[in-house]
Amino acid sequence: MSTTIQAGGVLVLDPNDERIINFDWDDVLSTGVEILSSTWTIAAIKQSGITALTADSGVILDGNRVTQSRFIATTATNGDQYWVSNQIETDESPAETIEQRFRVLVQEQ
Repeated sequence: MSTTIQAGGVLVLDPNDERIINFDWDDVLSTGVEILSSTWTIAAIKQSGITALTADSGVILDGNRVTQSRFIATTATNGDQYWVSNQIETDESPAETIEQRFRVLVQEQ
């Protein structure tokens, strides 16, 4: 089961979570524009230990307008906070590079 998040949103993950997150670009992209590539970046806002939130398995879904990655909070510490950015490149000519982000809070649930 996956969760969809929007730009500027906040995602709360338990320190035991390994969750699949979808990022929906439908409201950002013009009709008919598709995503050619997607890159995920995680930046610490507040990190208590030496381990951090990680992501893997990034893919492009649903008619090339939704990106997805699995976020692994088991490597983070309760109370940690991160900015997660998703940068895409479109199939337009010339191609556009667009970046959106959301915040992740690691919190016991």
